[in-house]
Amino acid sequence: MESLKEYVLKECFSINLKWYRINKNYTQEQLAELSGLTPKYISDLERGKFSPSLEKIEAISKALGIDAYKLLMTDHINDHTNLENVRARKRKLIIIE
Repeated sequence: MESLKEYVLKECFSINLKWYRINKNYTQEQLAELSGLTPKYISDLERGKFSPSLEKIEAISKALGIDAYKLLMTDHINDHTNLENVRARKRKLIIIE
C-alpha cells in the first residue's frame, strides 16, 4: 500500500471524487448533470488531469450531498479496502450499464 506522503492534494481530490461518486451510484454523466459540469470535466478530474476551482468543488460536493472538505480529506486513501471497493463497484457499474 502506498504511503499518504506520496499523494498530493490533486490526487487526494481525484480519488475521493471517484469514491464518493461511485458510493452514490452515480455515473460520471449523472454527476456532471447534477453539478452543472460536463462528463469530460468529471472524467478529467477523476484522472487527476487538473485541479478544480473552489466553485467547482462546491458544485460537485453539493451534487454529491457532502461537505466540500470531504473531497480533500485523506480518509479513503489509506484504506485499501475502500479503494478496492471503489474498483469493484466501478466494474459492477460498467457491467450493469
